[in-house]
Amino acid sequence: MMTSRLQFLKGRIVRSDGASIECDFGSLLKSRLIGEFWVSRSTLPKKAMIGLKDAESGHTRITLDLLDTHKYGVKLGYVKKYEKALEELADSILSAFQ
Repeated sequence: MMTSRLQFLKGRIVRSDGASIECDFGSLLKSRLIGEFWVSRSTLPKKAMIGLKDAESGHTRITLDLLDTHKYGVKLGYVKKYEKALEELADSILSAFQ
């Protein structure tokens, strides 16, 4: 059920087991071909790693790690754009799990 919510947010599930989910968002190829300046924040390449841990009283503790997966080149001038993109992604993932 959680993976379907991530796919609804246009995420590609890389790995999923009972304790963690790894999901990619955006497109490195599109960012490279069109250019990071021109693509939307949702298109910037990002990775979400979600940890699930059972807590007391039947609740589940969720840990969320987000990374930008732009590997090569300089992000000079795009740092704020990436920060905003990661903030928006975190908000949408956390709201999907509530």
